[in-house]
Amino acid sequence: MKEIALAREHPRGTERRRLLPYRAALNDVAAYAALPESDRDAIVRWVETRRRIKMEYGIDHDPANLADPLLPEERLRAHVLAGECAAAPRAEFVDPGGDLIVAVGALRSAH
Repeated sequence: MKEIALAREHPRGTERRRLLPYRAALNDVAAYAALPESDRDAIVRWVETRRRIKMEYGIDHDPANLADPLLPEERLRAHVLAGECAAAPRAEFVDPGGDLIVAVGALRSAH
């Protein structure tokens, strides 16, 4: 996958380009839930890319790297799922783990 290769080579720069337009939505669940589904999809795809590079290559947030930090993948995932629950609206959703795109699809189709 081309996105994974790019994310491995330039993780922070790629993350910044993908997520900067959604800064407010990544700091507020209600703002995330208010985004159009296409924008939420863009965030979900990036967070899934981050999950994969963490799982396959060990690239994730490094608290020792103060100059070029990545957002923690687990925090991104939890925020996305909370935002999707708010958008559904749905009181709760048990994260099945694994592919976030599949998990979000299940969450969206269950309401």
